[in-house]
Amino acid sequence: MHNDQRLDLLKAVLFDLEGNLVESAYQKSPEILGRLRKETKEKLLSLGVPRENLSGVVRSSILRNRSYQWADENLAGKEKARLRAEVEAFMRPYDMSSARRTVLYHDTVDALSLLLDRGIVMGIVTNTSAAAADYILTNLGLSRFFRTVVSRSDAPRLKPDPAMIHLAASRLQMDVGWLVGDSAFDAEAAYKAGLRFILIRRDGAYPDFEHDFFIKSLEEVPPIVLRYS
Repeated sequence: MHNDQRLDLLKAVLFDLEGNLVESAYQKSPEILGRLRKETKEKLLSLGVPRENLSGVVRSSILRNRSYQWADENLAGKEKARLRAEVEAFMRPYDMSSARRTVLYHDTVDALSLLLDRGIVMGIVTNTSAAAADYILTNLGLSRFFRTVVSRSDAPRLKPDPAMIHLAASRLQMDVGWLVGDSAFDAEAAYKAGLRFILIRRDGAYPDFEHDFFIKSLEEVPPIVLRYS
């Protein structure tokens, strides 16, 4: 098969950002993450989200997803928009503080460069904000690799909801075949969207959730994508 025919068969690859391509402040400072989770719940309760809707939930992203779902079902348009705007304003200092302390993983640029050289189209789907994602990608020199960046600012729900993946595919106007991520939320979003999931764990810790491929370095991604496309 000719190379140009081969490239026509290759599907786009999506990447999670934090914990995957870059190390965020949340990973380096568990106390920041704990404070975010606690204060997110307090903020949502202060905005009128019923306590029972948040019961048993710890993760900030799930707290917000549940709140947005409640708002969709119970609030008028302007009220829904106000709640979301209030939550985003609350999150902004956390996002930007983390973004300014984010560092690049050693294997990121080499892996992305190889994929780009082989004609693979790439995108980002991240639960951080558009402003924080843009800061990270620009500051660390990663913007050139990605044809689209979908953040929580662009979609109605955060991962593990597949909304960001669907939006990324729509923007790319091509089939998306893969998501590379580091968490169960990434895996769930991938499978709900019908993608194969590549799980990266640099520490080698094996997960207890479903995945298609388990890797310890991003440099393992290009051979997998090129072989199984």
